[in-house]
Amino acid sequence: MTRPPNVVWICMDQHPLANRGPLTTTLPLQARMADTGIRFTNAFTVLPICSPARASMLTGLYPHTHGVTENDGRFGGRPGLSPDDWTVRKAFAAGGYRTAWFGKWHLDNHSDAGRFGFEGWSLPGYGYPYAAPEYADCLDRHQLPEPVVEVELPGESLAPRGTRWSLRQLSDWPEFEAGALVLDGQAETHEAFFVADLARRWIRKHADEPFFVRVDPWGPHPPYMVPTDYQGRFPADTDLRPANFWSDLRYRPAHHAAYRDSWKGLGLEDADWKLLAQRSVEQAFLVETALCRVLDAIDEAGIADQTIVVVCADHGDAVASNGRVANKGSLLVEETVRIPMLLRGPGIPEQLEVPDAVTNLDITTTLLSLAELSGPDALPGRDLGSFLEPENPPTRPGVMMQHFGLHVPIQQRAWRSGNWKLIVQEDGFQELYDIGADPCEMTNLAGDPAHASVLRRLRRELLDEMRRVNDLGDRQSGLITALE
Repeated sequence: MTRPPNVVWICMDQHPLANRGPLTTTLPLQARMADTGIRFTNAFTVLPICSPARASMLTGLYPHTHGVTENDGRFGGRPGLSPDDWTVRKAFAAGGYRTAWFGKWHLDNHSDAGRFGFEGWSLPGYGYPYAAPEYADCLDRHQLPEPVVEVELPGESLAPRGTRWSLRQLSDWPEFEAGALVLDGQAETHEAFFVADLARRWIRKHADEPFFVRVDPWGPHPPYMVPTDYQGRFPADTDLRPANFWSDLRYRPAHHAAYRDSWKGLGLEDADWKLLAQRSVEQAFLVETALCRVLDAIDEAGIADQTIVVVCADHGDAVASNGRVANKGSLLVEETVRIPMLLRGPGIPEQLEVPDAVTNLDITTTLLSLAELSGPDALPGRDLGSFLEPENPPTRPGVMMQHFGLHVPIQQRAWRSGNWKLIVQEDGFQELYDIGADPCEMTNLAGDPAHASVLRRLRRELLDEMRRVNDLGDRQSGLITALE
């Protein structure tokens, strides 16, 4: 009897990928995965906020269906998933797999992944790993020093530059939405190496039985903690700020300008924003370096030829983009929605690039298919394994992304079809971009008569998708009116 394939699903947090130049696609984990599998070059998150995206990846459902539409249910959505919900973990457990989760959970403020049936290690809510006893054990096991950080660029705490904190003495993140910290000491004290260490030890222990494991570091995410030996990894003249950093946002909706203005209190100069963007990508380099150790564990256990590996992120990062913003806000811009997504494993070709638009919603459907397991009927995602059948290439008109608001409630939908991108919000404001010619979304073509036919087509396709997946509730009434 053929042994079913193992699954290792690595999900990074808030990856700074879009409009940063070619460097971000050559970071260590992506480069290694691309060399041995498929890279989806137009991959997007279904919703660019942590909890909704993570819930979609676990359930295979759009946020409006599973109900986790914002972090913590702040605007009327569910505060988190329930163990009673169907998740992909249940399908793998029913198929005889051991299932484990290591790292960030952020799907229920009152319980961790263990309550949902996973082995491994996680924390309730967003979590803070540096105060956990398991982290202290990891330091002892590898004889690593206490992690201390120094403020290089202040975030929302406005702590003076040079302020030092011992991470193990804190109970929460010293900065959460912005800021750069110098990690004083070895890179291996960063949480990404801790999470990778937990996962690889578990994989080695259970290499002789089928397993499904999620590996979820907290990074790359602010605060951007980068040790000195990871700084300066790129040429000195490298500028990782997208061209829309200088945009006045005159053709954007009002909430974009309001979000931009909310960051003026940091008092950052242009050079500071340039450094912040650099630190975000340097931390991504560190996180991907740590996660390569998970691939090492698979190779060392001799199970690479029977293990499916997926690499993705829950969403992107708008740091130093779109008129000088940090983090993500209620934005459906390329910087927040574009993610890395790569797949390798038995029967999957090497060094293949797929340009078709896909989302992290498709991963659940794909893994069920590759492992020959059953899930709920009619999951809305696409089986990405269909790209392996060149005689029968998959087709769909586009992909939909949702937003229900982060700091303020606002209903938005985005539709990506080829190089065209449509964004509609509940008050009727529309944005139309030719991403092939205008990747930084500098010119809104929605009011241009020359593109009226494209606008009509995309509106029709988006409304058709909303109807197909029953995205038609009372909260969406303004969007439906705007599209009809």
